[in-house]
Amino acid sequence: MKTVKTVHYCKTDKKTGKPIIVTDVINNKYKNVSKWSMDLFDENDNPVRIEVEFNNSTGKAMRQGATTVLKIIR
Repeated sequence: MKTVKTVHYCKTDKKTGKPIIVTDVINNKYKNVSKWSMDLFDENDNPVRIEVEFNNSTGKAMRQGATTVLKIIR
């Protein structure tokens, strides 16, 4: 397997409201977004969503200063 896409948080883009950077590694292009998600399936064909959203933190993560949290939703 090889990497085809990356997703990362950029603190300096926080002021734009779109600090999540999605990079297409093959075409060397990127875009800034406020939310990114990908739908996958587990070994039993049940849907699983991976989601990153700016300003979605709660609880301890928020109290510790996190603004963006990765969620795995089943």
